[in-house]
Amino acid sequence: DEVATIVAGIFRRLREARETGEMHGRIQEAQIMEKGPEYSPGTLRQTNVVVIPSSDELKSWHDYDNLIQVINQARRNSRDYVINSAMDKDSSEREWVVSVNCAHLHPNYGEKTSKEIMEEMKKEEEEGEVDMHLKEYKERRLQARRSPYPTLVLEVRALPPPDFGESTPPPPAEAMQQEEEVDGKVTSDDIKKLEALFGKSVALDHPASSKDQDEDDDDDDDFYARIGMSMGINEISIVSPFQQAQVWVSENDPRFDASTSTFTETDVEHVDAAYEFVFSNIAMHCTENRPVDNDLPESSAGSRSYLVMPNYLPSSATSFEKFSGEVTKMLDAMPGFEGKVKVSTMHPEHVDSRKRSPVPIFVLKWSENWDDEF
Repeated sequence: DEVATIVAGIFRRLREARETGEMHGRIQEAQIMEKGPEYSPGTLRQTNVVVIPSSDELKSWHDYDNLIQVINQARRNSRDYVINSAMDKDSSEREWVVSVNCAHLHPNYGEKTSKEIMEEMKKEEEEGEVDMHLKEYKERRLQARRSPYPTLVLEVRALPPPDFGESTPPPPAEAMQQEEEVDGKVTSDDIKKLEALFGKSVALDHPASSKDQDEDDDDDDDFYARIGMSMGINEISIVSPFQQAQVWVSENDPRFDASTSTFTETDVEHVDAAYEFVFSNIAMHCTENRPVDNDLPESSAGSRSYLVMPNYLPSSATSFEKFSGEVTKMLDAMPGFEGKVKVSTMHPEHVDSRKRSPVPIFVLKWSENWDDEF
């Protein structure tokens, strides 16, 4: 459980560093709006040092290095995810370039295994000559990274968006259409809406209509439904995404057990916050005292946790699946968690119809036996 808490804490620090850079950008943009374009915005470069002094599981350099390498690789792979917040972003807003780098130090930094030592000796024997100055330089470089405790060095940088020229872009088509509407002219969009409203309303049925309803009621429902579709009005449901997920899981997941399963909801949208949420839940379920053989608590074995994430990757089941794959890699790299916590996903756009939930759901299962059926 300590390792899961540490991993969640690492992503919390990464999230806070990113938010610091984004906040700096917003403050500078507000200064530009207040003082005018002659104001020169300042950049941000900040270094944070995070010390991990009391973890017995990370005393091994190779385990610690492998875990941090997997985390950094997962962060790099997340650049390919289809983030919903990026799709909804206003193109007129200036977006600052925020980057967060993560390096690591360790008391045994660069310690080599027996195999690596034998390979290095063979290489020196084949070359027949050893550069003592180069060997001393490499040793000093390793000594510089050997801290008293496992340590992380986080560097956040915030830069203003690049300027690709001072020429003003032409007015968008939407602004031109609005000017025409002010003049009282009928646009092509108005004609299309009228065609959709009156030309197709008779041919389509409202999905909520039933055989027991009167034909007049069906026509009225269909008429108002077509008005909503043409005007871009969506129906509002009083059922929350969390409740929708609970009902759907209880009806569609054959392995759901009300006595052992748990539900947790989050509104996170960014990748680092999502990783923090997942590993915080893993740590929470492992807080009970472990047996002597370091197995998971008996109360956790076979239980399932459903993490409801309605705002995280709602438009891409592929990105959500890749996210779960990165979580699996981190679990395999965490000492004591190899193969004991399995993950699965449910998504509205999942390729498997049995896993098409109303909202994205991340499933955690604690068990030594796992099948791929669901």
